[in-house]
Amino acid sequence: MTEKTSKKAYKGSGANPIKDTIETIPNYPKKLVIFKVESSPYYWSRVYVNGRYSVRSLKTDNRKLAQQAAIKFFTDILVDHRVGIAKPLKSRTFTNVGNDYLETINDGGKTRRYADDKNRFNNGLVPFFAETDIGEVTNARISDLIKNLSERGIAPATVNHYLIVLRKILKYANDNRLIDSVPNFPKVNGKTTALTKRDFFDLKEMGKLTRTVEKMAKEGVKVRGVAITLELKYLIQFMVNSFIRPSDLRVLKHSHVTVKPIPDATNPAYANFLILSHPATKTTDQDVVTMPAAYRNYVAIKDEQQRRGYGKKTDYVFMPEYPNRNTMMNVLGRLFREAVKQAGISNENEIHTLYSLRHSSIMFRLMLGEGINTLQLAKNARTSQAMIEKFYASRLTNLMNVTELHSFKAKAKSKKKTENVDEATGAADIGYVDGSESAVEVKPNKPAAETPTKRPVAKSKAKATPRNPSKAPRGSDQS
Repeated sequence: MTEKTSKKAYKGSGANPIKDTIETIPNYPKKLVIFKVESSPYYWSRVYVNGRYSVRSLKTDNRKLAQQAAIKFFTDILVDHRVGIAKPLKSRTFTNVGNDYLETINDGGKTRRYADDKNRFNNGLVPFFAETDIGEVTNARISDLIKNLSERGIAPATVNHYLIVLRKILKYANDNRLIDSVPNFPKVNGKTTALTKRDFFDLKEMGKLTRTVEKMAKEGVKVRGVAITLELKYLIQFMVNSFIRPSDLRVLKHSHVTVKPIPDATNPAYANFLILSHPATKTTDQDVVTMPAAYRNYVAIKDEQQRRGYGKKTDYVFMPEYPNRNTMMNVLGRLFREAVKQAGISNENEIHTLYSLRHSSIMFRLMLGEGINTLQLAKNARTSQAMIEKFYASRLTNLMNVTELHSFKAKAKSKKKTENVDEATGAADIGYVDGSESAVEVKPNKPAAETPTKRPVAKSKAKATPRNPSKAPRGSDQS
């Protein structure tokens, strides 16, 4: 009897909130709240939609998880998914139309675009428009959206990204005859093009960083309970020698790595390179050719992992013990930031992140490579030539290539012995110059990168008297 009374009391008073626990969700309508009740350890959520309240237990006592569950509950209510409600939702609500649009691009071939658009839709557009009829999204309402996003501290360039998704949804509505036309969009004030500075590590900083990681690994330093090991050092070196993005670390498996030998390599330490054929994480899935030094980093990583029972074809190359790759990236980011901090690498107005390793990889090729083709480099780095010129080549200062600026074209000499590239340039083997480059012939009209060719002194020549005065060159002083 007592048990039945308990259940009845729970059912009758389960959704009555404790007033002090009621709170709204940041950036979402005030009609969406979470709260606690006397009869349950879990958070509950309540939302007012279509003239009635909907209430649900969120099945968690964690506040952050409760907020996430409440947002999902709110979205489900708006699109009428898995929630039994007496009053049907309008098919023309902004949220409904927006979800219909997202489904049209969720075809498996546009994963990145779908994820980006859905994230901006849920975080910026749904909280603002919610149940608004798609036909009521006017120029004035879009202006209000811009103001709302700006008040949240969102940069003009990012606001522009939200408007791009909104424009796509309105165009979809127009194509499906839900609205007569797409309204004019107001201009976003401020800098709407995010020209992000690509901070990179120079060679001295790279050496300092890897030595710091070695020391931290030896001392058993932990960051939030996770120990820093030599795997972090190998990861840093691998990224600098392979041009990959941090997001590629999520998906790269041993099955995506192919070892290729370098024919006639003169330096055994750099006699192999890697081809990476991992899935696209941002742009294309074109194969990536690494620097020869990446092979040694990869072997070291694999040996380290095999001692821990990993290293199989199906295992991830980096931190395979984390099946949740989002968690892996968060942990890696914390370890890397601590290593940079301990190394004392900090310059004014510079921020070094994992992405700085990719920037360093590209910058080293531009600074240390001989006759680098920026188009080839861009394709290999899965980016565009315009991005290389805009963000990387622009960082090259005139003082970085003084020798090249001071050099002159050398005259071609016949039957000249082939020069060795390393001898001609004085390039030291620092992990970016492999043995095969020393076997490449230097073209006669290509001056050495670090040995400026002396300007040839013009020799005076005696004027030759023409055999036939009538055939003297025009403009000559012959009479």
